[in-house]
Amino acid sequence: MPEPLDFGGQAPPIDPPTGCARPLVWRLARRLYADHQPGPDGWCLNCRPAILYPCVARQLADLGLAVAMKRTAAGPHVANKGHHW
Repeated sequence: MPEPLDFGGQAPPIDPPTGCARPLVWRLARRLYADHQPGPDGWCLNCRPAILYPCVARQLADLGLAVAMKRTAAGPHVANKGHHW
């Protein structure tokens, strides 16, 4: 599992950075990232009042941003026979 990316305490850029291997994954993960932010009380603002931060959606957003930047390995959506989904 890739490590979350470090953006120096700032939000990741909306547009995929140069060298992004999967721009669509970046855009989807970035939107999920923006939608699931922590509130002052420790709850996810979008999932409130059900889930503490970081919620599963935010964890998936962080993972998606890291996967989008990865340049190797096709990932789980490529079948064994080389068919792309």
